[in-house]
Amino acid sequence: MHNSYKAGGNWEREMFIESLGFAASAGTGILAAKAGAAALGFLAVATPVGWIGLIIGGLAVAAGGVAATTVINNLSKNNSGDLYDGIMKALN
Repeated sequence: MHNSYKAGGNWEREMFIESLGFAASAGTGILAAKAGAAALGFLAVATPVGWIGLIIGGLAVAAGGVAATTVINNLSKNNSGDLYDGIMKALN
């Protein structure tokens, strides 16, 4: 964005896109972690077999969270430019 600013580009639009992507993926990551923790919470007091399930389930929750945040980040970055343009058009 600094290079865009120096070159006289539309750095405000780029900042909006990056910020929205970060916020959306961070929110998705928080939701995925909370949902995974709730789903795995009962395994913590289980037998040794439950501990194995907790480890495997924890890895699955982590992988699912990474996948979800990546998808949401890409979707929001691809669509937030149009949102920015609409907001700017409405303000002008």
